[in-house]
Amino acid sequence: MRTLLGKVGYIFANMVVMVILHGNSKQFWPKIPVLSLRDESIGEHVRLLFNTIGVTTVGQAAIGKLPRERWLARALTMGVVPSLLPAIILFGQKILRLKGQRAEIYNLAMVPLLPVAAVVIEDALVGQIIPPPADHAA
Repeated sequence: MRTLLGKVGYIFANMVVMVILHGNSKQFWPKIPVLSLRDESIGEHVRLLFNTIGVTTVGQAAIGKLPRERWLARALTMGVVPSLLPAIILFGQKILRLKGQRAEIYNLAMVPLLPVAAVVIEDALVGQIIPPPADHAA
């Protein structure tokens, strides 16, 4: 149960950081230099996702909620998840041909789905990097 709450907390923290760093014109807080989105290009959204995971990871490490055995998996996840974003965006634009309101809904759905994907990928990597303990009863 504790690990589930930790994963939900990680997903929620990523969502909050992503919204803060997105930096749209309707927000009342200032953009954060270097970390915030500069424009609406695909490359800037990849950078935003990388920065989001990075800020959340630094926060977790600072409060002691990121175990050392997950560091390598998190670092790999920080590379894998943002690298998938252009394909996800282009899928919505070119394959599904989403425009206007539907495109906005699709893009907004990525806010919770990308951190969920990060959790799944990180758990899979941890399972590959750190093999489960052997059963000593056999």
